[in-house]
Amino acid sequence: MEEVKRFLKHISFLEGLGGKAVLGGKAFILFLPLLFAACSSDESAESTNGENNGIASDATTSGHFFLDVASDDGTEYIMQATSVTDGDLNIKSNIKELPTSPYTWVFKNSYAVGMSYQQQYPGVGYCVKLVDESKPFEQIGTFQVSDRFTTYGFVDKLFVTGISGQTKGNRSDISIFDFWTPDDNGVRLLRSKSMTTSNLAGEDQQATFSGIIDNGDGTFLTAMIKSDHKDDGSDAQGGSIGNVKYPDSCWIVKMDTALNIKAVYGDNRISYACGQFRSQTLNSIYKVDDGTVYVFSNSYEANSTLPAGALRIKKGANGFDPDYYFDIQTELSGYKFRRVWPITGSKFLLELYDEKTATSTGAARHYAIIDMETKTHTDITGLPDKLNITSGQTTGDVPMVHDGKIFIPITVRGGYAALYNVDPSTGVATKGTTITGAATIRSAGYLE
Repeated sequence: MEEVKRFLKHISFLEGLGGKAVLGGKAFILFLPLLFAACSSDESAESTNGENNGIASDATTSGHFFLDVASDDGTEYIMQATSVTDGDLNIKSNIKELPTSPYTWVFKNSYAVGMSYQQQYPGVGYCVKLVDESKPFEQIGTFQVSDRFTTYGFVDKLFVTGISGQTKGNRSDISIFDFWTPDDNGVRLLRSKSMTTSNLAGEDQQATFSGIIDNGDGTFLTAMIKSDHKDDGSDAQGGSIGNVKYPDSCWIVKMDTALNIKAVYGDNRISYACGQFRSQTLNSIYKVDDGTVYVFSNSYEANSTLPAGALRIKKGANGFDPDYYFDIQTELSGYKFRRVWPITGSKFLLELYDEKTATSTGAARHYAIIDMETKTHTDITGLPDKLNITSGQTTGDVPMVHDGKIFIPITVRGGYAALYNVDPSTGVATKGTTITGAATIRSAGYLE
């Protein structure tokens, strides 16, 4: 029933954007415009479930903190708060129920841009802005990612989404990048560019791209996973990684926003730089304050002979640093990480698999802080026992770093979701804000 509910909700949302849903054969075909303006005044003034203008009567409608929370039935809400270090909030105090689920969020200054991957259907997006800390977030608009997405990020002021393994004619190695301009008038598609990748990857392999790192000069870096062609024929959905014949190599591509290839960096000290949950790719490359780009591999590929580790690209360098290699798996006593996030300086937060063998749906419910300069780690203590944690089993529960602390969303069995505050210098976690009625905190962010 939940699948049916989500599907009908998705159709209703897309039709509300001005589209037309048609059921034809096995495919659900959407005839929708590529560009969307900000939501109309009629939409922003809707009243549902006893709410006024989409805002609950007891809503918390001030503060810099953005929370995406979900109830037991999977319905997601945006919440706004002045603090997340202590006290309780209530899921009823939301500023807006989101039109579908689940969402992934990217934060840039005053904007929060969310996207919901809808498998073979077009992705849907949602954008809000902090205008004044004493006022509710302003709903900027909804948008549709017709090409769908598996990776995303900002390049200067452009929001970029990308998907690989697309089929056109007799080719199934096409990657598509969409470039969006989020502003006060909405999230609008500026241009869409495509490229073929077999020649780029070599050995008649397709390329799947993961991660977008802004170089600050009109170019960006992205990790490349070389694999056999995943899909061939008209039923291809694209985006997934095929059979990996060469798992013991890592590739980074530098390109500009016209998709001109500027450089390709390869190294055989780690496996490919991409975390995975089922068919979803997870970003594993990040830039730190001094301009260094760290490239992480969790050695997810079962046929890889290499441990989970990391390399780096120094600021201004045209390739990997030959003198830097970090065997993270050995440092973590054999555990691998699923996801990684920057904290400050050379420190990163790692989400570790429960078991030492990584699987596409394996739970990851304990954490460590890794220092890339000293090549040491600190276990995070003070969290509930991992066997009692129900979060950390999908791609939600995304931590936030703010004001020198890490905030990790945790839900325990039979309890409500809470943010645990972690001191990066000691790894000690203390329980912060609890969201009454929330089964999970999917994401947290701070808008400026």
